Amino acid sequence: MELNDNAKQTYIQLLIDSLRKKQVILNELMQVTTKQQEIINSDDFEEDEFLKTITLKEEQIKSLDELDRGFEMVYDRVREELNENRMEYVSQITSLKELVTAITDLSVKLQALEKRNRPKLEALLANKRKSIKSSRLSNETVTNYYRNMTSKPESQSYFYDKKK
Repeated sequence: MELNDNAKQTYIQLLIDSLRKKQVILNELMQVTTKQQEIINSDDFEEDEFLKTITLKEEQIKSLDELDRGFEMVYDRVREELNENRMEYVSQITSLKELVTAITDLSVKLQALEKRNRPKLEALLANKRKSIKSSRLSNETVTNYYRNMTSKPESQSYFYDKKK
């Protein structure tokens, strides 16, 4: 399908806009991930806040996926034109390259932050599991003790005073 010049410019501008939106979303993801790091590192782990950040991240990741799919579809339409007529689109190609570089840098930083957060979160969750298990065992022990004590008939004390 042959595209006219106006359509080509529109598609290229869509690519640039898509990359800018992706950059904005990655910046937001970085802020949310930093917030997660603060929650994980705090002495008082706020589970509700942490769950909110997870929900936010899921929404942003869905948006990124949609942007990526849209970008691929548009790029497939103008790839040939950009490759054949590079000189006509130097400024747009330069903008695209700069945005891709910035996005790649952000992605690397985000992945590094996620890697640092993961072991801390795993340790925190392991401690939570351990305390829950300990609490459950304590409750079971107390329950068993009281069950045993209430089911036994009253008997005389082992140390019975025979001096009377």
